[in-house]
Amino acid sequence: MADPDARNVNRAPSEGGEHGKYGGNEGADGYKIEIASVKGLIAPLEESVVGARAVKNGQEKLTAYLQHCGAPELLESGKGFLKEWGFGMGELADHADAVVERLYEAIAGYMLADLMRIKDFWPSDENMAKLPSGSAGKWSWEHVGAPEMEKRPEDTGLSKFSRKLLSEYGDES
Repeated sequence: MADPDARNVNRAPSEGGEHGKYGGNEGADGYKIEIASVKGLIAPLEESVVGARAVKNGQEKLTAYLQHCGAPELLESGKGFLKEWGFGMGELADHADAVVERLYEAIAGYMLADLMRIKDFWPSDENMAKLPSGSAGKWSWEHVGAPEMEKRPEDTGLSKFSRKLLSEYGDES
């Protein structure tokens, strides 16, 4: 017979248990910090999207302010600038919408991981696919076993790059 505690191996330490069997109740905040930090990114990004769409859709209104500049050269170059700027801001808004959507998915993943007391969760594509979906997925998760979550990469490309720069331009005092 399989180990009855095997399905609890991947549970978060905050789950505790009768005698702290799975790590006690210390640090029972779960993923609240991650959820709050991701939520903190969404509001400014959504506001920026609204502003970018206003620039894209309000080109005629912005161009109307240039009608009284007094020089035809300024009017034509201003119109050209606003046309290109509006296009760029529209593209930026479209891409930012996709980022906002992914941030909401990350929040949902963190919330589910917190409810299920999953340890070592971070919202990578692989980990998001491993979360249970629906009642059958939850039953399988609880009775068959939970898959092990991929650990957050220790050494990211950005950290390698910054470490290289810091070693080259280290303390010169």
